[in-house]
Amino acid sequence: MPLVSIITPVYNGARWLHETLASVQAQTLTDWEHILVDDGSEDASITIIEEAARLDPRVHLLHTTRNGGPAAARNLAIEAARGRFIAFVDADDLWLPEKLERSLSWMTAQGYAFIYHDYRIISQDGSRVGALIAGPEELNLHTLHTQRGTGCLSVVVDREQIPGLRFPDGCRHLHEDFCAWLSLIQQGYIGHRLPADLARYRMTAYGRSANKLSGALKVWRIYRRFSRLSLTRAASWWLQYAWNASRLYRHARPE
Repeated sequence: MPLVSIITPVYNGARWLHETLASVQAQTLTDWEHILVDDGSEDASITIIEEAARLDPRVHLLHTTRNGGPAAARNLAIEAARGRFIAFVDADDLWLPEKLERSLSWMTAQGYAFIYHDYRIISQDGSRVGALIAGPEELNLHTLHTQRGTGCLSVVVDREQIPGLRFPDGCRHLHEDFCAWLSLIQQGYIGHRLPADLARYRMTAYGRSANKLSGALKVWRIYRRFSRLSLTRAASWWLQYAWNASRLYRHARPE
């Protein structure tokens, strides 16, 4: 049984998949399986994954008959995962070689159920790297709603402590990672920050994070629909979130 199950939803990711696969295969911790879920791609993504699986039996391909969004794709992979630990990397993002080894060593030593670490944004072609992005020291209800910096590519979850890990249904057009961490916090789990730069988040012109206004409005919907915050608290926390997200984006984007 692999120690870590790495999950990657893929939708038309052929342009960057080779780099992402290489960053996983370069990990200093080698006891893993990599489950990639092709979510109805119309490019060469499946061909690239099939070739990677032929060369490395730790790589596995799942695919859907139609595009269901990253939350559904991740849930499909979680159902198939065999590892104790779950880690996430999207098809256009990158891990540094010690990401898994340092994450698991730290979280098991501390006994944490889920952790996240620092990372940096890279330009679309990967040639430019931005300033360090560090999330809050703890991810609780307040910090989740008012601060940014806890990306899906940095989170690792221990399924011995959180056996029911799942991305909530109904988040396809929202921030599904936000909804997932909210669900964990509502169950009583607290996230913890590993202060180490271990990943790269790729900024693309057409990525979901490119439209800041749309993203901010989706966050407001989460506050009211999923978090069920009062109007007063939702407005207060959303203003803090918008300010922190804007400041982080200006500070961390590659020049």
